[in-house]
Formats: sequence, C-alpha cells, structure tokens
Amino acid sequence: MPGKIDPFAHVEDVPHIEILPTIGLEIHDIEIAGVSVKFMILMGICALTVGIALIWLGSKMKDGGTPRGYLWNLLESLLFFVRDKIARPGCGEHDADKYLPYLCTLFLFVFAMNLIGIIPFLSSPTASVAVTGALALVSFAVIHISGFKEHGTEGYLKTFIPHIHLEGGPAIQVMGKLILVGIAALEYATAFIRAGVLAVRLFANMLAGHTVLFMILFFIALVSNPLYQIPIAKDWMFWAVMPFSVALVTALSLLELFIAGLQAFIFTFLTAVFIGLAKHPPH
Repeated sequence: MPGKIDPFAHVEDVPHIEILPTIGLEIHDIEIAGVSVKFMILMGICALTVGIALIWLGSKMKDGGTPRGYLWNLLESLLFFVRDKIARPGCGEHDADKYLPYLCTLFLFVFAMNLIGIIPFLSSPTASVAVTGALALVSFAVIHISGFKEHGTEGYLKTFIPHIHLEGGPAIQVMGKLILVGIAALEYATAFIRAGVLAVRLFANMLAGHTVLFMILFFIALVSNPLYQIPIAKDWMFWAVMPFSVALVTALSLLELFIAGLQAFIFTFLTAVFIGLAKHPPH
C-alpha cells in the first residue's frame, strides 16, 4: 500500500527535512523538548541574513560614496523602494522617516522568509499562521502605540468614535445615538480585525502557492502508481505527464518569486497605511 500523501506536509513546521527520502537522505529530530524548531531555525537564518545585509549596506552608505556592484545597488534600491512606495504614501511625508527602519526590516524579513521556501527541500515560515500571526501582532503594537503617542490615550480612543449630527425630534436623536454606538463598536473591532487580515492573507497566499506546486508534481507520482494507471496507457503515461508537470512547476516557481515580493510589499504597505490611519484618523 502506498504511503499517505499529505499535500501540506512540506509547509508544516515538522521536526524533519526530507531532502531525498527515496535514498534515506533526511534530517530528523529538529526539535527541542518535543517541539519542532525547524521554522525557528529558518527564521533565524533569514533574520541573520537580513541583519548582515543591512549592516554591510550601512557601512557602505555612511561614507556617501557612489553605489558599486550588483548587491549594493540591489539593496539600496530596495530601501529606496520601501521609502518612496511604502513609507511615504502610507505614513505620510512627515512621519515616513520615523518608521522607515521598522518598515524596511519588516519588508526584507518577510521577503526573505517567502524566498527561502523556494529553495528545494526547505519551507517558507510565512506559510504558518503562527509566524504571520506573530508578525501581525508586532505590527499591531507598532500601529496602536503610534496612535497613543500621537493623540494620548483618551484622544486616540476617541478617534474611533465618528461624529454624527442628525437634525430632528427625539426619535431621530435616539436613532443617531444607536448608529453612533454601532459604528464605534465596528471601528474598535476593526482595530483588531486589521491585524488578523495581515496575518491571514500572507499565510493563505504562501500556503496556497506551495501547495499548488506540490500537487502539480504529485501528478508524476500519481501516474506511476499502478492503482491509477490506465492499462492501455501505462507504458507511456509517465513520460507524457512528467515533462508537462516539471515545465509547469518551473513556470509557477518563477511566478512564486514575484509573489514572494508582492506579499512582502502588501504586508508592509498595509502596516504603513494602518500607522498613517492611527496617526491621522479620517474622523
């Protein structure tokens, strides 16, 4: 009997890495006290890579020299992209530089975690809702601490209460009060819902992308299984399906590169927009 196929196994935080399982090339026992730390290790690698890259770039930029080399130009372009396309449109010209260090770090960290899953046999930590939830929680704290610092505790809490003015008798005034309470409750709930949206959209997109790649490659194993082969076509079915699956996965992997950057952009841009809304509420 063939083993059970789990399309989500390669994106779960399991305590092993299957490199070439058919020949027994695997890494096991990636755990501490019975808890898998594979994603923690991958996150540590990403954090270390981003940290080293930023420190190196900072040492180059502090002299004010002209950028030289592909790496220097690439990293500096990414930082300018975050400043001009994320921080300034989201937070506003006046506040952008204040939040730029956090937004640059967030963008590069999420981007690195998205990219590391494209490496064969590794996984994207952002395909775990626990990881994206932790990132969203940090952004949640930054967003609302910014609001409290800008308006004060009482002032910031009042920014969630809209101004409603209705002219009319007592019935109209009561209706206005009910509408006011309902909208205020929705606004307070939205403060928490936004963090959930940040976590879920990043997690769902990364999980879906890697799962689709797995299922397309699984077609090769499927047609190799005698249980699913068509008797009259079993001799050529594998060679008909295998090139198509490999070519499609290759094309989708290139798309995954774009999605890795896009999702990092969206997560960081929404964080910047929410910071801007906390500091400059619409009502």
